[in-house]
Amino acid sequence: MLSNIDSKKDLIIAAALRRFAHFGFSKTAMNEIAEDVKITKANLYYYYADKASLIHDVVLKVTDDFIKLEQDLIEKSDSPIIELLLELLELRSSFIERHYMLHMNENMEWIKGASLQTLMRDIHAKQIVQVSKLLQKGVSRKELAIADIDKTSETYVYIMKSIGLIGILPDVFTGIPTQCNVGEVLQKQKEATILIYNGLKFN
Repeated sequence: MLSNIDSKKDLIIAAALRRFAHFGFSKTAMNEIAEDVKITKANLYYYYADKASLIHDVVLKVTDDFIKLEQDLIEKSDSPIIELLLELLELRSSFIERHYMLHMNENMEWIKGASLQTLMRDIHAKQIVQVSKLLQKGVSRKELAIADIDKTSETYVYIMKSIGLIGILPDVFTGIPTQCNVGEVLQKQKEATILIYNGLKFN
């Protein structure tokens, strides 16, 4: 059972997520979140000493939710591995569209703090673990021939992130976030995934 503190933190995180997802981190004030939760700003600071610590928990919550969705898909799907890889890319793309402002800002000023940098490294490591599980599934089914699953998973995650980064660079340069290129990024990631898969197929 959740304690009163945990329960209140959950309400704060939910309110902050709504604000951050709509306005971004920098344009959301702590007093606005406090008003949404119907507590005083001083009371909010009792739970979160600063905005960075609240951002940390919001990003962690979003990431954990997404990883659960990924895990369910990997464990329950009987699709061929290439189809499953493409489904996971679509899942991630739709998740980024839904939380676009968070996705943009996680690459900017709010990851300068040590705590958030550590969180981002942990998220990266979790992504590699998820891909490893999927590739292991492919090897077990004799769909893939991979000598080093961990290294291959790490490389695949880096390639997908690199394509994603290229896709958001125009937004970074102009300072005007848009979601119109999310579909283009997804298409490029799918094309790269198919090329990689063809090189790893069990012959």
